[in-house]
Amino acid sequence: MTRRSEELDELEQVEQTGQTREGLSTEDTLEDAASPADSSDLLAQLEAERARAEEEHQRYLRALADFANYKKRVAEQEARARQFATRELVLKILPIIDDFERALSSAEESQSFEALRDGLVMTLRKLMSVLESEGVQPIEAVGREFDPSMHEAVMRVEDSEHPENTIVHELQKGYTLASEVIRPSRVSVAVSGSSGDAGEE
Repeated sequence: MTRRSEELDELEQVEQTGQTREGLSTEDTLEDAASPADSSDLLAQLEAERARAEEEHQRYLRALADFANYKKRVAEQEARARQFATRELVLKILPIIDDFERALSSAEESQSFEALRDGLVMTLRKLMSVLESEGVQPIEAVGREFDPSMHEAVMRVEDSEHPENTIVHELQKGYTLASEVIRPSRVSVAVSGSSGDAGEE
């Protein structure tokens, strides 16, 4: 029997019995070919993914809580540092207040203007010394060229004795803290007589 005849016979047998030569039905063959992965394995994988996702979520929540606690600790530390700095400054200023009170008391007892003046001068020097120890410095003004980053021109006055834009009078002293201007000097600035814009700003 030729191979062609064998194939025809097998095909005829399948049509009649519904089974292949190996004894499997065509339905069983199709079911085996189309069946998915075992359902229990899929459920196990799904549970594992759910557990992993929950673990990541809990880790994220813990990180948020840790960051919130960190911000709270930093805020508390900054508040304590400011309080400590204020306390130290107040302790330095209190003796100066004592000096003011003693100077006023002495002036009242002696009725001497000179005693009052000397006491106030001494107290002012102590106060400036405390401020300098904290990094506060007065801004140089009179005789300097006007600098808008450090000076505020309140008036412009005609002045032939000084170069244009020179500060000729300080109305209020300015100060820097750690080289940063915390209050500009309020000044009068010289202008030439031909400018025609002398007067208050």
